[in-house]
Amino acid sequence: MSKAFDKVWHEGLIYKLKTFGISGNLLILLDSFLNNRLQRVVLNGKNSEWKEVKAGVPQGSILGPLLFLIYVNDIPDNLQSNVKLFADDVSLFSIVNDPIKSSLQLNNDLVKIQKWSYDWKMSFNLDPNKQAT
Repeated sequence: MSKAFDKVWHEGLIYKLKTFGISGNLLILLDSFLNNRLQRVVLNGKNSEWKEVKAGVPQGSILGPLLFLIYVNDIPDNLQSNVKLFADDVSLFSIVNDPIKSSLQLNNDLVKIQKWSYDWKMSFNLDPNKQAT
């Protein structure tokens, strides 16, 4: 995934937390952990203006990776191919008995992943050897 930890959509994550049964004070705490954050750049003693952070999980926190995993945990849902998730990497694979069936299955799953990424405001690097821009 491209810039994965920076692109977690706060509203979407809160929705997913609710679907996992998180509510009450815990949900309020997690919501306040994510929202109403500001950031600015300081370079050579000069400060940029403060800007609201509308997406992403705080990096360097203990909760950040957990919240990210909750956010992406549903990627394999409704896929026919085998899926491996590791941090921000997603791999699809198929054991090929019938090349045509496997290629159709993988291509259909790629379409589903593309829809998931659109719905949840994430993007994927199609070539793992290229850096995200």
